[in-house]
Amino acid sequence: MIYAALTFWLMLVIFAGIGVYRLWCGLGKPAWVNWALLPGTVVSEMGYIFGCLITGGEVRRARLMGQSGGPTDDGEPTAELSGGLKYLGPIVAALVAIIACVAAVIGCHKLLGGPVVGEFITAGGMLSVASLPEKLPTSWDLLWSQVSGQVTLVRRMCETWARLDWLDWRVPVFVYVSLCLAVRLSPTGRPVRPTLAAAAGIALVIALVGLIWPGLSSIVQDVWPLLTYLWASLLLALIITALALGLAYLVRVIAGKEDS
Repeated sequence: MIYAALTFWLMLVIFAGIGVYRLWCGLGKPAWVNWALLPGTVVSEMGYIFGCLITGGEVRRARLMGQSGGPTDDGEPTAELSGGLKYLGPIVAALVAIIACVAAVIGCHKLLGGPVVGEFITAGGMLSVASLPEKLPTSWDLLWSQVSGQVTLVRRMCETWARLDWLDWRVPVFVYVSLCLAVRLSPTGRPVRPTLAAAAGIALVIALVGLIWPGLSSIVQDVWPLLTYLWASLLLALIITALALGLAYLVRVIAGKEDS
């Protein structure tokens, strides 16, 4: 059951990343957003390009930041590809991009994330352990119980950021880099369906390996706190950005620059 929950939360992380990215682009130029997300942009785009190459595709031109100020002024990363496997190629490329971002997040967590994720999960021993549900809801009551649990995670994230020692260089670096990588798990300037298919394929492979090797369950359990942290950080970023965007539109309406 934990593998089905893993698929569900991984999909939600991808959708949340898409939402955060699009809302940020509503607050500023996409080129600025991609510069702000530079660590995640580099890892995701390089992984995607490598995935295209290993499937026989040809990369004619690639830009990490796109072309700001052009006719579309989207500022999003672009990669002009040709050849390769028509349907499987984009899925493999998206798969490599996801694996690259996940590996980078795990590596960053191992090196820098202890003070942040540890504080978030245990809250200094003062509150219950924060964790995403490891089972999908099977009743109406369980559904709403899990929905209300998301509010608790957002509160936990706010309290964690208030308690962190921001003078410890590991804390701001991990918070920044992990958020960049979490947002860039989602596709930018690329079709969404190959990314979703790749995420589902990862979860399916993990589930099949778990059936053969029971020890995989303990590895998933070890990664679960990091997944919880990434989801909570994206959820909080989504809420804050939506409020900021709404406030910006309200100011424009009051100033007479936008019709109500």
